[in-house]
Amino acid sequence: MRFERCDESAGIPARFELTGATDVAATVVPSAGMNLVSLVVAGRELLRLPLPLADFMAKPKTGGVPLLHPWANRLRGDRYGFQGVEVDLGSIDGLKRDGEGLPMHGLLLRFEDWKVSSGDATGEAWVEGAVEWADHPALMKAFPFPHRLRIRWAIRSTPSGVEATCLHAIEADAVDVPAASGWHPYLAPGGPHDTLQLETPRMRPVSLDATGLPVRDAAGELARQDEADPSGPLAARCFDDLFETSGEGWTAGVIAADGTRIELVADPHWRWMQVYAPEGSDFACIEPMLSPTAGLSDGDVAIVPAGTSLEASFTIRFTA
Repeated sequence: MRFERCDESAGIPARFELTGATDVAATVVPSAGMNLVSLVVAGRELLRLPLPLADFMAKPKTGGVPLLHPWANRLRGDRYGFQGVEVDLGSIDGLKRDGEGLPMHGLLLRFEDWKVSSGDATGEAWVEGAVEWADHPALMKAFPFPHRLRIRWAIRSTPSGVEATCLHAIEADAVDVPAASGWHPYLAPGGPHDTLQLETPRMRPVSLDATGLPVRDAAGELARQDEADPSGPLAARCFDDLFETSGEGWTAGVIAADGTRIELVADPHWRWMQVYAPEGSDFACIEPMLSPTAGLSDGDVAIVPAGTSLEASFTIRFTA
């Protein structure tokens, strides 16, 4: 199997579709942030888009597995600084904002200028997109830290299901790069909200204010709660919560009543997890993040030193 490019037509964006597999279909849309917008196994769609693809592309919506770069979730406001560089996002056109007007989910949700390649290796098909950040003045204005971003999706069949692995590489140029990226997978194993079950490791919840921003004390420390395990039936529970993981890698999943399981397996770089499962949803989002929400605003970020790279990966694993 391999990914083949399909050109834009009838409002559907250019995309890469998996071919040569009998019971697996996958679609990656570069202009939606190297988004894995669809993963179908044995006729069952495992990801959720809020709208048909053409309509989805016309709005700054999230769905599928969108990339949140260079920051995940929201910032505290339009201003942030890093190592003496001060940035004001107030004049940035087209910035996605939340209901409070806060900058949200980065700059690439509808970015088109990826350099894309695809191919196949032993037992898997892959598609990769790359952005040379310094080549794009609009990106540099909002995030003035030159780097090369590479995103690679690889799909493989397993004896028990399918795995989709994402490699997220940030290659710093002549300056340090703050790394606050994340991903927002909409995992839908099947069934309504109250029949789904969440499965996570023990983690430390972070207190959030009414706008979803982390609470920090006078010294700037996060208001961490005691370690807890949010696993169990969703039932009447809803989530939009931030957790600090052990920092040793983690596995979390969403399970349907019929036993269908979608797990997300993250390497140790993804120290933070946001869980999002709103009322009435037939999905749950288990979001790997390199830094906490608003970390770029708060000066609390992972750092890729100049001349080095960070390669973080996670795998979405489906088993029936």
